[in-house]
Amino acid sequence: MNDLGIDWQALDPSILGPAFCAGLLVLATHVPLGREVLKRGIIFIDLAIAQIAGLGMLTAQIHDWRLGGWGVQLTAAGSALLGAMLLGWLDSHWPKVQEALIGIIFVLAATGSLLLIAHNPHGGEHIKELLSGQILWVGWSQLIPVAALYALLLALWFGLPRLRGGAGFYLIFALAITASVQLGRP
Repeated sequence: MNDLGIDWQALDPSILGPAFCAGLLVLATHVPLGREVLKRGIIFIDLAIAQIAGLGMLTAQIHDWRLGGWGVQLTAAGSALLGAMLLGWLDSHWPKVQEALIGIIFVLAATGSLLLIAHNPHGGEHIKELLSGQILWVGWSQLIPVAALYALLLALWFGLPRLRGGAGFYLIFALAITASVQLGRP
């Protein structure tokens, strides 16, 4: 402890280092994507995509896939991509009410999650596992695949600007959000 009463030894780099890097990785993708979200005026898209990915993960858990395994990750990403394609299609047909449609998709995905666990005796545990991400417990091994995915997404975002319009935006956004939500899962 120093004269100010601060215990510098409590700042354990083995815990804070990966968490800090995870925060930087999320920041690297979410700033450019967030600017596009604000430009489009669809500010609740992240919640809807995350809820759709959660519905996919919950479906995988109910079918006894191990949480954190590749099957669950692919199910979450696949669900988010399907949701992104739906949102892209809705945007092309009804752009003036896109934000309302995003809200409806969010509510439907949340309702679907509740219906999936309604008669499951471990349903509360499944929801708790989905909601209990802790970025402080992220490890270096979890950051490597996320960093690779983010590098690919950022290369597409900045290297092929035409992908920012239409379905490309939704697909890139879905993968980035799904990866971010997965960081720090127990």
